[in-house]
Amino acid sequence: MTTIREIAKELGVSFSTVSAVINKRRYVSPTMRARVKKALEDANYQPNSIARSLRLRESRTIGLIVPNLADPFFSGLMRGTEDYLGSAGYRLIVADSREDWKRQQDYLASFAGRMTDGIILSTCVASNQQIATIPEVVRDVPLVFVDRCPHKVKTICVLVDNAEASRAATQHLIGLGHRRIAIITGPLILLNAAERFGGYKRALRTHGIPLDRGLVRTGDTTEDSGYWHGSELLRQANPPTAVLGCSLLATLGVLTAIRELGISCPRDVSLVGFDDFAWSLLLSPPLTMVRQPATEMGAAAAKAILKRLRAPNQEMVDKIVLPTQLIMRESTAAPNRGNQTQK
Repeated sequence: MTTIREIAKELGVSFSTVSAVINKRRYVSPTMRARVKKALEDANYQPNSIARSLRLRESRTIGLIVPNLADPFFSGLMRGTEDYLGSAGYRLIVADSREDWKRQQDYLASFAGRMTDGIILSTCVASNQQIATIPEVVRDVPLVFVDRCPHKVKTICVLVDNAEASRAATQHLIGLGHRRIAIITGPLILLNAAERFGGYKRALRTHGIPLDRGLVRTGDTTEDSGYWHGSELLRQANPPTAVLGCSLLATLGVLTAIRELGISCPRDVSLVGFDDFAWSLLLSPPLTMVRQPATEMGAAAAKAILKRLRAPNQEMVDKIVLPTQLIMRESTAAPNRGNQTQK
């Protein structure tokens, strides 16, 4: 491989001149810059990124940790992050914690050990005490939370308006005439889950509908959780006429329970879910879903981490909130009062 010194000798210029053109460190005349660039291209010169990282003490790499890459939402978030970072000359390393605290901590420690310049984290389900230890692990490496954020944010957090999204979804069901509306939330220790539950309660309160704790289930964001909670709700003597699933996988689990119980959706029970995805239209029935801007969230998180890198000594505590959209399809309809008893 041709070296900088060899190129400099061929051109009859100093090593520092060629280095300045490559690293854009100081002024070089346009004529000389053009000569150096042509020589670099002719030699097919490839900079040693590892050596450069050691010299400049930066890797130009950002780490992203998500709880479940099999979830289309996190795949979209990853793409948005990668595209934005790529446009800024950064690379992305992605890790899947698989909802495992130990795996997440190991990835955080690896990324913080100079493998990356900054970390974007969508935390796995954990206790407040566990989440409070994250800053100790990442130390002085810039950190941005995305989607799943701690209740007490001490850094930048990118999320959607979860409360409004859930309120709008519940309002849609109330507008159709539903009163017995069940909800399957994620762990309420997560800010997005707590906010979605809050939006649901707000919609009920606005319309004078008492909160029925028998219609509230707290799941773990998995399809199995949605299935078992959905089955339990729909087997009640006076079952709900509508269900709001607060994650994609939980919603799909409820839909499986509906089919196994031989219940018609939406004739007997309406279903609304979160995290719209490409093949929602292919399901039977096509699902009414809250669409979250996953790629935009990823891009916003990438922009935020780069902002922190450029101002490392500036304390940044902020919430970046993006809007959602309720996509109405065929899984919601007015309640079948012949089959259900409304309270």
